[in-house]
Amino acid sequence: MSDSQASEARRIIADLDAIELDTGSDIRRYTETVRQLARALAMELEFTAQELEAALAELPPAQGESRLAMRRKARSVAKHLRRAAEAQRTVGVEGVRTWGSLRKHFEHLVKKRPKRKPLDLSA
Repeated sequence: MSDSQASEARRIIADLDAIELDTGSDIRRYTETVRQLARALAMELEFTAQELEAALAELPPAQGESRLAMRRKARSVAKHLRRAAEAQRTVGVEGVRTWGSLRKHFEHLVKKRPKRKPLDLSA
């Protein structure tokens, strides 16, 4: 992770920490920020998995090993980062589902947005 990415992650985490969860909009902002952070981390992990697999696949094989075996081993090692990326995507999804669950179970406390009138384009 580069310095700019790390500082961005620290900033987002500080933003999360600053949210008080006193209102529905606070909770919604929190869950959307969780999704943003999880998505960024998932992309970073996925890119790193690709880079790691490519780097490991290019290493010279051990005595009596084939290039195909090296590629297989590299894929096996990178698989863990890919799983971590998938887990981060799940974190983002579950964060957003928190907001949906809040609206479902506490709808009487969450201010609903007024419905807009549809535009009459026939005029």
